[in-house]
Amino acid sequence: MDPQVSTSFIPKKTFDSGSSRSGGSGNATGLVLLLAILIFVASLVAAGGIFAYQKLLTQSIASKSASLKANEDAYNLTVIQELIRADSRINEAGVLLNKHIAPSEIFAFLSMQTLEKVQFDSFEYSLKQDGTTDISLGGLADSFSTIALQSDQFGASKILRDVVFSDVNLDPDKGKVTFSVSATVAPSLILYTNALNSSPSTPVEESEPQTGSVGTTTAQ
Repeated sequence: MDPQVSTSFIPKKTFDSGSSRSGGSGNATGLVLLLAILIFVASLVAAGGIFAYQKLLTQSIASKSASLKANEDAYNLTVIQELIRADSRINEAGVLLNKHIAPSEIFAFLSMQTLEKVQFDSFEYSLKQDGTTDISLGGLADSFSTIALQSDQFGASKILRDVVFSDVNLDPDKGKVTFSVSATVAPSLILYTNALNSSPSTPVEESEPQTGSVGTTTAQ
């Protein structure tokens, strides 16, 4: 009789799950390695690009430096320095010219603003810090009405401010009416640059067209 063979459904050898786990970790390791390689390649490409750009910049700077040196050599440095000094002198002269005053313009103005029958025989002026000028005049006129007309003439001027007529008296010896005038002259009148660009004013007329004049004027 044949020996009985025992049959069992229990596996003699347990299932080895280690191979499955090793396969999964192998795939993960491959992905990490691939990622590292890609990063390394990208780093090499970036480093190469930076090196090439730096070299390009160096060549550009060298080229521009050579061009600048050539342009500098094309000009005479001594001539350039002379031109700079000349420009500085011109600017300084312009500043001085703009500050220069011409008090003689006051006489020219008065000659155009004075009525024919009015005569000034004294003149004083004082230049103030703000650029304005105070003037004091002594004069003669043929009548009180002429002095009134002269007062209106000075008062209507945009050049004179704070015009005051005073000491109006009749001088029997001279047969004239004496008076004094004080006023403030605008800075624009005596600026030399304005005097260069200005044209003579229109002579003043009384009730009938007449040529104005200052008469005899002396500075005190």
